[in-house]
Amino acid sequence: MSGDNGPKTIARRESAVVMNPERLGAARLHRYSFNRMMIRRAVAAGWSITIAREALDDEGRGEVAFRVEAEGHVFHFVAFTITLDESEHTDRVISERWEITAALIEGELDPDTLDRLRASVPHQEDARLDPTVLVLTRGNRSVRFFEAIADRLAVGLQPDPEAVADAGYLMRSTAFYGNGKFGMRSFGGYATGHPLSAPYRAQMLAAWCFRELSYVSVERVARARGGTAAVRLEGPWRRFFGLGNATGLGLVPYAMNHPAVIDGWLRVREDALARVRGLEPTNDRLDEIDAWLDRSLRHFRSGSDDDCGPFRSPQEMTEVAHAARAAWIDRRAEARPFDAWCAWAEQQDAETAEFVVSTLLELDEMPDADVDAALLVDESSRISPLTTAADLRSCLDDRYGWLAELPLDGDDADAFLWVLSDNTEEPRRTPRRGDVDERRALTIDVALRLWSLRRDLAGLAGETTVSEICAQLPEHRFAIDRLGFAHLDYGEPRDNVCSPTHLPLQLQRFQLATYGMDDFKPKSTDWLRVTLFQGAPRVGDLGGPDMDDRWVLPERPRTPVVS
Repeated sequence: MSGDNGPKTIARRESAVVMNPERLGAARLHRYSFNRMMIRRAVAAGWSITIAREALDDEGRGEVAFRVEAEGHVFHFVAFTITLDESEHTDRVISERWEITAALIEGELDPDTLDRLRASVPHQEDARLDPTVLVLTRGNRSVRFFEAIADRLAVGLQPDPEAVADAGYLMRSTAFYGNGKFGMRSFGGYATGHPLSAPYRAQMLAAWCFRELSYVSVERVARARGGTAAVRLEGPWRRFFGLGNATGLGLVPYAMNHPAVIDGWLRVREDALARVRGLEPTNDRLDEIDAWLDRSLRHFRSGSDDDCGPFRSPQEMTEVAHAARAAWIDRRAEARPFDAWCAWAEQQDAETAEFVVSTLLELDEMPDADVDAALLVDESSRISPLTTAADLRSCLDDRYGWLAELPLDGDDADAFLWVLSDNTEEPRRTPRRGDVDERRALTIDVALRLWSLRRDLAGLAGETTVSEICAQLPEHRFAIDRLGFAHLDYGEPRDNVCSPTHLPLQLQRFQLATYGMDDFKPKSTDWLRVTLFQGAPRVGDLGGPDMDDRWVLPERPRTPVVS
């Protein structure tokens, strides 16, 4: 290559772009999503996952345990399964009964441990656990697909592609609790170098095993119904199904209350994008983009055309991928094709832009260990009690000028209140009215509080200190503390969550894509269904061929396979 094609330093995207709600709501899973990093770690470090216990009856009820041997540590994913009437199925976390309850533990599964788990895990939030338990989870079979697929396998048939057009899973989870809840081990309790010491790695391992449980269960039911005629999921169906998940408003308070965490997630992504944009266009890299675009098109074309508004259905994403590929072909021969393609995408709609970003990230080669380290952030505020009102005003002017772009003085700027439900302790968004107990309000109205602080600072002497301001105006303590994160480029979603125009789905999708979820299917403005690990290697595939990241974006098999 000529000197003209040498390494080039590209700046990260501006926070005004990255933190725009519509952009956050177009995020896609990418190379550094947590599930993909977990599988790469498992492969690279030679983890082994086997079935340690399988005691299921003909209807798939009973117990299953997976043994995980990872870097000198032993874990077990232990699941207890029942069946429920269809009327008892719900995506809500407030349900009192589930068909699957499970826990990921560290250590050997001796009889006493199994007895303790039997007595506690099915009770979920009412359970009292100990630090050997790392993750607690639960869920249900898919009402539409589990039985239908079991029946086909029972008579020797693979799934009917037309019957599973929008089904990426056999079971659907509703929660993965960790980090010290109910007596479990906290994240800080993992020693340095522990295989699960990266953020969300324990949850991803539990989800991967949960997904494997769905295969074990459906094939066990099929054998009971079909005997010697029954078959396993084979060929392209063997990995097609992932784990479903239903997620609601609880993700919004998390995103608004953890600016350093959100900034860490986005810095990893944006640093990687900046590096890729400056890469030299070798033949291997050009071919890699070609291959990912082809894969994406096959994936979207094989998907459903269900209404996924406000997001795009797989069929609608086919048009996005076609447009992106045409733009890539036009720029492929340029001196800086990756930068040029990204620059084109930035002028398109949010879905197109973020699709191109996720594709470009496949070229980055940052070691996963460095990514793990970058995700460990300091969540303490940097505000000193001696900071002055003049300093706070300057900070608001320099770092929060975007507040003026929101209609924060309008009559409906605080139309909604975020509260904890009396009955379920779940976050709720409710119209602000006289009968709402504001003592149960969640402090996530960041934009409104910062705007109010800005207004009141105008009447204070510049030398007034933070300690004096908090004594005089204690209602501003939260906003002042928040300014301690002003140095972060990507800590603040530029939105007012109390506005009637706020769309919770956007923050939800951003977080879910970071976890590694896809196939976003909103069911209202407040919650949606997604799929995790679709197309991923099965736990028995570790160490085998085809273990790179090309499992993502699987194509739905076109024809049923007759065994």
